[in-house]
Amino acid sequence: MNAKPLIQVENLHKWFGMLHVLRGVSFTVQTREVLVLIGRSGSGKSTMLRCVNFLEEPSAGTIQVGDVVVGCNPGVQPDDKDILAVRLQTGMVFQEFNLFPHMTVIQNVIEGLTTVKKMPKDKAVAFGEKYLAKVGLLEKRDVFPIRLSGGQKQRVAIARSLAMEPKVMLFDEPTSALDPELIGEVLDVIRELAYEGMSMIIVTHEMGFAQDVGDRVMYLENGIIVEEGLPPEMFKDPKDPRTKNFLEPIKKYHTL
Repeated sequence: MNAKPLIQVENLHKWFGMLHVLRGVSFTVQTREVLVLIGRSGSGKSTMLRCVNFLEEPSAGTIQVGDVVVGCNPGVQPDDKDILAVRLQTGMVFQEFNLFPHMTVIQNVIEGLTTVKKMPKDKAVAFGEKYLAKVGLLEKRDVFPIRLSGGQKQRVAIARSLAMEPKVMLFDEPTSALDPELIGEVLDVIRELAYEGMSMIIVTHEMGFAQDVGDRVMYLENGIIVEEGLPPEMFKDPKDPRTKNFLEPIKKYHTL
């Protein structure tokens, strides 16, 4: 008997005006599973990810995270309590780091703990230090973001999300804003989370990384799921011609 999915999305649609970005997408994520989303820019990957935690409000469909189920219908506003309950279970890491420049690293990390979870500051600081150590940046706790490299800023952003102890981490192209020499340090942190069993959905253009950490890979095109499968199947022998066309140029320059 299969366990209940941690995330279950059914018939998800998203319109931006007349643009139909997501076209009836359905998928699940199991506890401890790493789902990797690949596809061309504009295929709907980031929008799909942002709909999972309601940074973008879905136009239609049902989203379940943990025990919270939110139905979305045109013209009907989902309950704010349900949206908050979903967000408390999802940690989001963006392309940009979104750190507060006027706050130190530790202040950035504990902001959500003290304002959203109402955690006492001393306890929040202990949490913050724990997760800064996890991403290798405890020695930077009192530094302001301007003194950090891009890779360090992204690791702080990961620590900030982890400190909230979410059930699932959502990564939206977390290395796309980094210089090439800084990408590895961020991918190493995410790779370690995968090995530890953190449930994750990752949007990435780093195909070698996707093959390495993904339990399942999903290819999106024009707002639909074209194909999904295990990484070896998807990268070595994709079945759909559209997936093959997407991966073929990449294979010329990368070993997959």
